Amino acid sequence: MSSLAPCFSVGSLVRCKTCFGDNISGEVVAFDLGIKMLILKCPASKGGGDEQRIFNQTIVNLSLCKDIEIVNELMSKEKVTLPEPLNLHLIQERMRLAMENRSILCRSYDPKATPLAQALFRKMAKQFGDARVIWVDRNDNAAIQVMRQVTIAAPYRAENISCSSKPVPKLVLWIRQIVDNLHNNKK
Repeated sequence: MSSLAPCFSVGSLVRCKTCFGDNISGEVVAFDLGIKMLILKCPASKGGGDEQRIFNQTIVNLSLCKDIEIVNELMSKEKVTLPEPLNLHLIQERMRLAMENRSILCRSYDPKATPLAQALFRKMAKQFGDARVIWVDRNDNAAIQVMRQVTIAAPYRAENISCSSKPVPKLVLWIRQIVDNLHNNKK
């Protein structure tokens, strides 16, 4: 892209070809020449016709574009519709869920645990909460401890579940069912 970048008016239709070969076309929502970024409102899918109302917001780095074509430039400021305000609550909720999933994924790794044990750890963490599931060292293996009451030792089957309290609570039955379901789904 040349150093004399075109200025895009909001509402114009633009077609960009990236250096990766992607073709992106849509309506300009925002443009910043200083950081060479363009935000386009693109159709969410190929179909839908004129009645399509679902759009994706795509951020385009103009320094990675080979070719930029202004298909239809909108000059009148009266016809420009303001973009819908961002739903910050929804964005924060998505970020919180993504952080929780990443945290579970990171905590599910233990060098002594098998991939099946790590999958079981993730399943338990999603079911009971990240803070209630921990790894416990048992000789040469790692065991999963749920709510500081139930321990699942290697090879992580229903027979390897032990409970610290007597009589056996409903929690153990629930965990046995989860372990059995995991093993049945792996087959």
